Amino acid sequence: MSLAEPIRIISDIHFGHPACIVDKPAALLPLFRGMGTVVFNGDSVELRFLRGRSEGKNNASKLRELVTNEGAQPVFINGNHDPIIAKESHLDLVDGAVLVTHGDMLFHDISPWSIEAKIMAEAHTKALEELHGDAFHDFEQRLSASKRAALALELHKPSIPRGPLAPLATIARECWPPWRPLQIFRCWFQTPAKAVALARVFRPRARIILIGHTHLCGIWRRGPRVVVNTGSFLSVIGGRMLADLAGDTITLRKIIKEGDTFKPGPVIEEIEATKLQPHEGF
Repeated sequence: MSLAEPIRIISDIHFGHPACIVDKPAALLPLFRGMGTVVFNGDSVELRFLRGRSEGKNNASKLRELVTNEGAQPVFINGNHDPIIAKESHLDLVDGAVLVTHGDMLFHDISPWSIEAKIMAEAHTKALEELHGDAFHDFEQRLSASKRAALALELHKPSIPRGPLAPLATIARECWPPWRPLQIFRCWFQTPAKAVALARVFRPRARIILIGHTHLCGIWRRGPRVVVNTGSFLSVIGGRMLADLAGDTITLRKIIKEGDTFKPGPVIEEIEATKLQPHEGF
């Protein structure tokens, strides 16, 4: 896929989720201006459940239209909340030095902190058992298996709180029973190492790995690789940033909110992907 630069990468908007802090798509317009391509790295809208899927598709169309009207190319990557939004579940950029993928493949049960984790784990096991020969070792096939696991929930009725207190209710819901916050912290701790392990197996040339999924915004260095999680718009917890790619340089910026509008904030760091050299054992 040929992408016009500069390329801006964001993740986990969750537009349409009651706990999303984006009230309307136009609030994101400043994040689309001046870009050649805008990459939505998974969980952009809500498409897991059959109930509300038409609304999710409509929300995806709104995001596409906003980006296109700004003269940029919208590119969607499948996440676990929108596993059927696109053909792509990853992007290889800068001749393979940069890997962009949502990150749900990092966990066999997709979202270990979720009350639906067992359902997804069983579906993931079944999807992997259906892969034979070379397919099991193919990155896109493995990503596709994780997305099928997420779709195992499509016939389940979503138990999502609604109303003005939805963000707070969602946080409370995620914190009960008491083991769930511990599972979230455990996943936050494990994610960087899991992302590096994934790259070593499927994309050994990748030096920068851009993910979302766990909603914890951050930058982690592991040997010659840098793992970047761009965070989420689902709640005030975890933070959010964007990644701009031009040439071989990734510029990471905070996303700040002014009134009801989100826009690029201060630069956090610049990383030249091709200058991150491979080390033996990594």
